[in-house]
Amino acid sequence: MFESIRDKLPGDFNCYYSRSWHEADHDGVEFDGEADFIVAHAQHGLLFLEVKGGRVSCREYDGQWLSEDRDGFRFRIKNPLSQARSSKHHFLKRLNASKALRGRFIRARHGAILPGSVRYGRALAPDAPLEIIAFGDDMATLDRWIVHRMTEGSDQRESPLGPDGLRALEELLASHFELKAHIGISLANDAKTIEQLTAEQAWILDSLADNMEMAISGGAGSGKTVLAVEKAIRSAAEGRRTLLTCYNAPLAAHLRTVCQGYDGLVVASFHALCRNLAQKAGVELPPDGDQSMFDHLLPEAFVEAISNHPNLGFDTIIIDEGQDFRDSWLNALRMAIRDPETGGFYVFYDDNQRLFSPEKGFIDALPASSIALTRNLRNTRRIHALMAKWYQGRRSIPAGPEGEPVGNLVCRKGEMALSRVNERIAQLLRSGQVAPGQIAVLWGTGSASITPPEKIASNAICRADDIRSDHIVFDTVRRFKGLSRPCVFLVGIEGLTDPELIYVATSRANVLLNIVGTAEDIARLMQEVETSEQ
Repeated sequence: MFESIRDKLPGDFNCYYSRSWHEADHDGVEFDGEADFIVAHAQHGLLFLEVKGGRVSCREYDGQWLSEDRDGFRFRIKNPLSQARSSKHHFLKRLNASKALRGRFIRARHGAILPGSVRYGRALAPDAPLEIIAFGDDMATLDRWIVHRMTEGSDQRESPLGPDGLRALEELLASHFELKAHIGISLANDAKTIEQLTAEQAWILDSLADNMEMAISGGAGSGKTVLAVEKAIRSAAEGRRTLLTCYNAPLAAHLRTVCQGYDGLVVASFHALCRNLAQKAGVELPPDGDQSMFDHLLPEAFVEAISNHPNLGFDTIIIDEGQDFRDSWLNALRMAIRDPETGGFYVFYDDNQRLFSPEKGFIDALPASSIALTRNLRNTRRIHALMAKWYQGRRSIPAGPEGEPVGNLVCRKGEMALSRVNERIAQLLRSGQVAPGQIAVLWGTGSASITPPEKIASNAICRADDIRSDHIVFDTVRRFKGLSRPCVFLVGIEGLTDPELIYVATSRANVLLNIVGTAEDIARLMQEVETSEQ
């Protein structure tokens, strides 16, 4: 029937097929309906048509309409004229509520098409005169019947539908829409998937149980830290005095929180460990000075403390983010193993992230794990597609969910970035899509160039080494190294020029990454990804 109407009517007619509708009256009673066809013309107005196939009849005793197919089976059907009339009133009401047609009395008609029935000799019912019904006899000239039905009779109050009416009808019946994703639902679903994937990594530790020294490599998001923590907890549970250490103080603070409550497990950043053991051993420390304090003096004090008091040593030492350590620091740590025959020494490292130490001779000399951590479990695939462009190590395979596209907030000047971030975070928090504790705002340049705001989107902020569940993290990319948050905003991206630092920055978000800055700076960080997608 649609093809017949389409092929026979002139091109200035519009025809819409199968348009459902729903409404409720003042008492809350709900009604549903469907218009089989709505024919529209700028001058002739609207025609609402209902089609019933088969041989149609109506029972005298209860007014029930029936349709009989070619095999003689009868089916109950609704009164097609009532259906068409209800659709007409509903859509006219909707159109009259639009700005374009408010107050206008649009010409509108209704009718029925019964293509399987022969024209009857009289009106079918008081509400079904023959002139508003097309029968099988009329199918060859259906276009003329439709035009006649739309133009017959006149009412001085009626006005043409007009081009504006056609546009309003198009918007009502066939307009395109695309809803924005609810970030909160995406965050929850993607975070759950990532959590399940990360937990699967624990089996790798079973395969390493017989290896007392091991270097385990993997890219960002491959579960290195999760495995390092699990290995430390297992070792402590066996009654072994265990050290879990890293270079970055904020990461150490996070690891301490994760590892609370385990006896025999010491968690500290390397230089804090050096200072602490030196003080316990009574080793005199020079006053804080230049970089040599961290490069040489504190590690040397650590070695002296261990040499004088072997009881301060450890049965198992686990190093996370080992690529940040100088070879001399790793040598100092290995000297802290109390029994070389039974001691465990494990270095988890990313061979792409050498932001603090260019050395790797010590790690290369360790037995390498036969199981490479090649699956990215922490980030969505879309975030991985960006960060992978800045990764030069062993190929990383995305295993997480697809996720939301990497967002970009463009501002004319870099110093306007925080204002744009404030607006976007306020919107996310207001709508309940994210919580403050799920958000980190990371600055690309050094801490000296930051003037931290008192609040972001009216919420308190915290540093990476003092993370609080109800605060938004505000810190530098370097200090946030080894940590992650579901939602990350990168600002100060004009300072992100080193490929390795860009790799770290773009891999901190689990499920939602937003890059904020000028169009030129955003294009620089996104350029390779955009090229590959094209």
